[in-house]
Amino acid sequence: MLTTLQKAIAIDAIRINDNRKVVIKLVRTWTEELPIAQYLTSPPMMSDTRNRSVALLDVIMLPDDDEHVFIVMPMLLRFDILPFRRVGEFAEAVHYFLQGLEFMHEHNIAHMDACLFNLMMDASKAIPKGFHFRNWWTHTGLDYKNFEFHERWEVSPVQYYYIDFGLSYQYPLGLKGMTESGSCGQDASVPEFGSDDPYDPFKVDIYQLGNVILNVVNKYEGLDLFLEIGRTMTSKIPEERPTASRALRQFERLLSSLKPPDLKRRIWRVDVPLWDRFRIKHLRSISRIPLMVE
Repeated sequence: MLTTLQKAIAIDAIRINDNRKVVIKLVRTWTEELPIAQYLTSPPMMSDTRNRSVALLDVIMLPDDDEHVFIVMPMLLRFDILPFRRVGEFAEAVHYFLQGLEFMHEHNIAHMDACLFNLMMDASKAIPKGFHFRNWWTHTGLDYKNFEFHERWEVSPVQYYYIDFGLSYQYPLGLKGMTESGSCGQDASVPEFGSDDPYDPFKVDIYQLGNVILNVVNKYEGLDLFLEIGRTMTSKIPEERPTASRALRQFERLLSSLKPPDLKRRIWRVDVPLWDRFRIKHLRSISRIPLMVE
């Protein structure tokens, strides 16, 4: 029988030997999540700079339970939580996520849930005082009025990662033409999920990430230049979507066309009033303005 701790699925903790904030997650041993996480974070895989998989810090075996283990990972922040302030900040995030998707697909791994809640950032440089696991807009979980953070632009490069391989598939290297069926993941708008026909799981990954790109772009003024790649990746016809490698090349061509002033250009969330924009613009690089939480 699972304890209350095990039923929590994921909790935060402090690693004793270095005081690092971590997340402990309950994982079922009969799924592919643990072996895929171990494979992706093995030394040979981690040597590739395109690997954007969250590090697996430890695996904790449970006494008298062969069906569950705890895995330990760094505590990360959802990538869109802190507001994007510059074009280059969003471009950096998308670039890393496309690299990570290309890397996984090269190793015949389909994430199957490359959606918003599984796209994370290392906020250690942007929020040097740290953030609370549940009440992220506070440092301690209590005082949101004194929350401080740096613009990503000032602490770039910021690192971005995929988490949660609970729905993922790893196929033998060299095997092609794999198909899956049924719906899964956070994004119910994937066109393939509306049919019982088998589908290409890698094209589902492309759609899911493309839809995240579009959703963020639509929340900001100044990110329209990323609409094309988002629309290409979310084509209703799977065959018309690019592979991860082609999407990455398309994105890198776009980046190469941008000059430093283009990347530094200020952007705003569409729901931030003009007066607040003026006020934020004239603050120091550390913002003390409470953020709108979704």
